[in-house]
Amino acid sequence: MIKNRLLVFIVLNLNVAGISLAQLSIDTTLSAGDMVKTVFAASDNDSKIENVKYKGYKKSIGIFKCSMVYNKVISKGLILSTGNVFDAIGPNNTPDKSSKTLNNTDVSLSAIAKGPSYDAAVLEFDFIPSDDSIAFNFFFGSEEYPEYVSKNVNDIFGFFLSSEDPSGKRNLAMLERHIPITVDNINSTVNKKYFIRNYLWDPANVAKWENNKPGGELASTFQFDGFTVVLHAGAKVVPGKKYHIKIAIADVGDRLYDSAIFLEAGSFKSMSSKTISFEQWAKKEFGDKVMNDLGNSVSINLNINFETGSSKIEGADSFTQLNKVLNLLNKDPKIKVEINGHTDNNGAKEDNKILSVDRAKNVMDYLISKGIKAARLTHNGFGDTKPISDNKALNRRVEFVFVR
Repeated sequence: MIKNRLLVFIVLNLNVAGISLAQLSIDTTLSAGDMVKTVFAASDNDSKIENVKYKGYKKSIGIFKCSMVYNKVISKGLILSTGNVFDAIGPNNTPDKSSKTLNNTDVSLSAIAKGPSYDAAVLEFDFIPSDDSIAFNFFFGSEEYPEYVSKNVNDIFGFFLSSEDPSGKRNLAMLERHIPITVDNINSTVNKKYFIRNYLWDPANVAKWENNKPGGELASTFQFDGFTVVLHAGAKVVPGKKYHIKIAIADVGDRLYDSAIFLEAGSFKSMSSKTISFEQWAKKEFGDKVMNDLGNSVSINLNINFETGSSKIEGADSFTQLNKVLNLLNKDPKIKVEINGHTDNNGAKEDNKILSVDRAKNVMDYLISKGIKAARLTHNGFGDTKPISDNKALNRRVEFVFVR
């Protein structure tokens, strides 16, 4: 049991270029059992969880909370680090944050890395699922980015699922084509659609952050130099059968430059395989436009065209994309969708807000006209407050969040 009673809450009460920068807190006071049962597991989770064990440095595991405006990130969850979890807290003012912890290894991680592992943090527990699939959400961050990509210091983590049959052990921390999720396998050149660069925090350069508010917010909040997008781990299971999961992370090659995994609160659950299939349907319709899978929701940003300064939809391609949305909604009548309108920053903020709401409503009305029940749809508008790119055209978009 973790007995450390240290609690750190840091609020960066800064305001640079109009960005209110605040926001990462970490708490190490809970036991590993409480972290899994009351934070990581869904509140309505009916999978029986038992035999929770943690092996590693006592400050390499904790609970985090994060509040951000310009970046889509997990807001609360469990963090496991190869160093001190408090070193994850920004600003990103050094490229080489390191904390040596316990010089322990993990055989499973060393096998994947094909080399020695160090400073391992390992969380394990048994569970009995009530449905035919299990799932949870996470992202990975590391100081190894960008300098030590492909330099034999490939920090690694794994989610190892097994049952009574040891030959059935498998790692759920994989991309398509069974590629392990590591620094070398997700970065600015390899599988870059899954990678987010975090730049060094520069509080003096106001113009830099005015033109890149998402980048400024990220650099002020997290110390790590790079991240994966929010990813999803899932597997088919047999209801009522006992399984074991091991969640582990370690340094590889040396004990320098920390890495961490962030597990979303409430995301560990058993569910119907139909929920997991929905992501596959979405990718078939939209490919790489499927931004992320958040367990019970899938987010897609589409550049629907409207007449200038108007909410009237125009262009054959716009209706082609909306009809694909219809196809997804017709796949599963239990799926609901949140329709969020976004604009670029041309014009007055209040006008942009109104325009984004009107455009989202017009999209919703189109779906209703095609037979989708109004009870399955909600709409909202955010104006220019949530840009996703320096390219203004990409910020003029409609976001569809499909929720089961």
